[in-house]
Amino acid sequence: MLDERKEQIKQQKRGIFKQFPYRIELQYPYGKPAYYFVKNVKAHGYETKIRVYLGKRQPSVKDAESLYIEHAFEMEARVAQKKAEFNSKYYHSNYLSQTEIETLEVIHNVFQTFIELLTTNEIDTYEKNFEVAYVQGTTSIEGNTLSRVETFELLEKGVLPKDKTLREINEVQNFKKVKTFRDKYRGKVSLDFIKLLHSLIMDNIANDSAGIFRRTDDIGILGCDLAVTPAILIEKELEDAITEYYDNLKNRIHPFEASVIFHYKFEMIHPFNDGNGRVGREIFNYMLSKSGFPRLLFLGTERDTYIKSLKLGNNNEYSEMIKIFAKLINDQRRHVLMENLGKVVVPPKKKGQLRIVDFCI
Repeated sequence: MLDERKEQIKQQKRGIFKQFPYRIELQYPYGKPAYYFVKNVKAHGYETKIRVYLGKRQPSVKDAESLYIEHAFEMEARVAQKKAEFNSKYYHSNYLSQTEIETLEVIHNVFQTFIELLTTNEIDTYEKNFEVAYVQGTTSIEGNTLSRVETFELLEKGVLPKDKTLREINEVQNFKKVKTFRDKYRGKVSLDFIKLLHSLIMDNIANDSAGIFRRTDDIGILGCDLAVTPAILIEKELEDAITEYYDNLKNRIHPFEASVIFHYKFEMIHPFNDGNGRVGREIFNYMLSKSGFPRLLFLGTERDTYIKSLKLGNNNEYSEMIKIFAKLINDQRRHVLMENLGKVVVPPKKKGQLRIVDFCI
C-alpha cells in the first residue's frame, strides 16, 4: 500500500503541494452570514459534510492559508471519525461491537490520511523506522536478543552486532528478503505464498526444511500446552482457513476480525517445524496492509499477552481473543498516528522544500 502511494506521488505533477479540497462556504445559521471550511465525506452509501467555522467575514487568500494551517488537523481528524462511523455500519462482526469496529476504523482512516500526506522521502523514512521496530519485535518474541539499535545497524548499515549468534543475526537480516518480496507481491494469501515466506524467514537457519510443511507430529507451541494439527491434515486445514478468510471478507466481516481469526488458526495448525510465529505474524500484517490498516508491532514485552490471546482462542473464546488484538493495535497505533498526522497535515509551501519529521513509531 505504501508502494502504491509512492507511485501516486510520481504521477502527480504537483504532488504534496496540492491542498485538501476544502471549500469555503457562506452559510446562514440563525439568519446571519458565516463562513466555513467544508469537506464532503462519503463511505459505503453514506454521505455528510464536515465543516469548521471561520468567522463572519469572508477570509482573504492570506487569511485562508492561515486558517487552513490552524484547522487542517481538526478537519482530517473529524473526517476520519465520521468515516469510521459510516464504516462501522457497513461491516458485520461475530465478535466485535459496533463501537469496537468504529475504534478500529478510526485507526484505519487516520492511517490512510497520514500515508496520503507523506512525501516519497517521508514514506521511506517511516517504512524504515517501522520495519526496524517490527523485525526487532517479531524476532524477540522467539527469543532473539538483538536490541532495536542493533537491529537498525544490521538492517540499514550491515553492521554485525557483537556477541550474538549467527542464528540471531540471520533471523533479523532475513527480513530484508521478506520486505523485498512483500513490497512486490500483490496477490492473495495461498499455500505457495506461505511456503515462500517461510523459505525466506528460515534461510541460512534451517535450509533443509525451509519452505516445507512439517511431516511429523512431535511438535508444540513454545510456552503453550496446545495441540497442533496432525501433519497429514496441514494442507487441507490451511486451505480451509484461507478460504474462510476470503469468504469472511466477501461477507463484510470486519477485516481486522477476519485477520485475527486466520492468524489464530494458522498458529494452531503450526505447519512448519520452526518459524511458525514469524511467518504467521507476517501473514497477519500482510492481511492488515491489504485492507488498508497499519501493521501491528509484536513486541517481546507483550509476548505473554500475545500467548494469552491464542490460548483464549483455543478455548473458543474468540471474542476475548480478538479484543486483545484490537486493544494492542489501539494502544500502539491510535495516539501515535494522530501525533504523526498532526506533523504532516500541512504540506510544505514550496516545491523542493524539505520537511523534517521525527515520526513516532
